[in-house]
Amino acid sequence: MTTRDLRDTAAAYALGAVDPAEQPALDALMARDENFRREVEAYREVAGLMAYAAPAVRAPGSLRDRILADATRVRPLASAGSRATPRPTASWTRAIPWLAAAACLTIAVLSQGRVSGARDAVVALQKELTETREELALKERTLTAFEGPEVHVVSLSESAGKPNARVFWNHTRNVFIVSAFNVPQAPKGKVYQLWAIAKGKNPVSMGTFDTDANGRATVIVPVGTDVAAIDFVDLCAMTLEPAGGSPQPTETPRLVGSWRHTD
Repeated sequence: MTTRDLRDTAAAYALGAVDPAEQPALDALMARDENFRREVEAYREVAGLMAYAAPAVRAPGSLRDRILADATRVRPLASAGSRATPRPTASWTRAIPWLAAAACLTIAVLSQGRVSGARDAVVALQKELTETREELALKERTLTAFEGPEVHVVSLSESAGKPNARVFWNHTRNVFIVSAFNVPQAPKGKVYQLWAIAKGKNPVSMGTFDTDANGRATVIVPVGTDVAAIDFVDLCAMTLEPAGGSPQPTETPRLVGSWRHTD
């Protein structure tokens, strides 16, 4: 390879992209040839300036064209001292693709943090949207469950106290709608269980539920066959049971109320 050929690889050498077999010869040329050294330094300086001048994010379709356009307008900078700026050579034109590649890589590194932050924000918004949709779907199902000619309701409270929960029984749709408020969240390994109580008969489980950290809950529970088989239910009670529920209450009811028709 001639000295002129080596000079033509100044841009690739500046970016560390030369063939390893050519590296020793270029290192030697760098040490002895001032013009080659100045050209390499100019390429390195321009590549560094492009990294700071380019925006962090651009539309993929225009990014490469803009960088190439900027590269054609930039001229090698003078080295330190009173040395004159070298005139553009043919090697400068051939170096443009290398400089564009270096700038793209720098932009990608600088923008990686911003892209990562934007991705996290999108994931958070998607999660929030999913939760909102689920909440709206629950509200819609709850409102629909109130429709029907046969709906009974019971207000559950402590003795002579204000209601802490209400249970609506839609006989048409065969579901319970449980609305709890000011009911502390069940301890770990525990769950609240509702009971249908008819005179002279053992309590029958109506299902289980739990409240959130604010002591609230709105749940829809299917009416089981055991409850549906009861001719007339007098009372509804709530107890705290082991997770999964119990076949019969294991404590005195914490809340109790009498059923009545909503009409």
